[in-house]
Amino acid sequence: MHIAVLMGDDSPEREISLASGQAVAAALQARGHQVDALEIPQVRDVLSLGGLQEVDIVFPALHGGLGEDGHLQALLEILQVPYALSGPLACALAMNKTAAKRVMQGAGIPTPDWLQVAWDVATGQPCARTSNAVTAAEAQAEALSLDHLLDRAENELGFPLVIKPNAAGSSVGVEIVRDRDRFGAAFQQVAAQTRDILLERFIPGREITATILLGRRLPLLEIRPRQGFYDYANKYTPGASEYLVPAPVHSPVYEQISDDALRVFDLLECRGVIRVDFRLEDSRYYCLEANTIPGMTATSLVPMAAAAVGIEFGAMLEDLCREALARDRAGDPAQL
Repeated sequence: MHIAVLMGDDSPEREISLASGQAVAAALQARGHQVDALEIPQVRDVLSLGGLQEVDIVFPALHGGLGEDGHLQALLEILQVPYALSGPLACALAMNKTAAKRVMQGAGIPTPDWLQVAWDVATGQPCARTSNAVTAAEAQAEALSLDHLLDRAENELGFPLVIKPNAAGSSVGVEIVRDRDRFGAAFQQVAAQTRDILLERFIPGREITATILLGRRLPLLEIRPRQGFYDYANKYTPGASEYLVPAPVHSPVYEQISDDALRVFDLLECRGVIRVDFRLEDSRYYCLEANTIPGMTATSLVPMAAAAVGIEFGAMLEDLCREALARDRAGDPAQL
């Protein structure tokens, strides 16, 4: 196959995208495929890339931002270029954490309680609901202060709680707040990065992740950071975390988590491979989010789960490309 691996973009996860893209390109080349490793400064630059129409399949290795939230996938469909992994709808739903949580909640999949806040950095207040307000003054009167937000978070979620961007990955910008005194500074730190903010009840316990590969449940994997929580540094620093696969989780909870990961795959209409993240508290588990373009670096979780059942990294990537190419040749409708 002639495969173009796309990487780069200008999201906060650019460096991880480059690492994933280079690893994917090298593994596919080692399998004997013709591979073009294409670094793009921004997602819109895909429109001016020459030669995409000549490749058999595109493998997206962009993490976060417009590369993973459906924009890139929509552009590739407009260009009529076949690509691996999920389509625009699945990517958009998965990247928007609150949208995915609403789908989970509606399907009875446990997910931590949350509040979504659209924050206006300029005014230091939640964005006013101008569409429902008669005047700007009335809209301003509707806005909650940070103190009111703190009271609501404490009453509805309790402490500790998590503050994070609603549409980002790799634990970028995540703050764990353990008491009222820390809330304001942590919230403003996240608000400086994005106006779309998710407040979520903190679930103590174990970090469990599930991989769904071509509709198949791979072994659950447990992550044990050597210190702190599974943040950006612990994810991408070799040796910073311990990984157990299969995860030492007793039945029937193991099977229930695996089943719900597959349900998320189906509910969001995903394709190819996804990683679904959970927290396990005693025998109760909660689904946090789904990742439609999971990391493909040396410390990434999906390759570990695949290796545990004898699926070599390059073979997995090859299967993903072949599945996407077969789907395109069969005329599968676009996920718009």
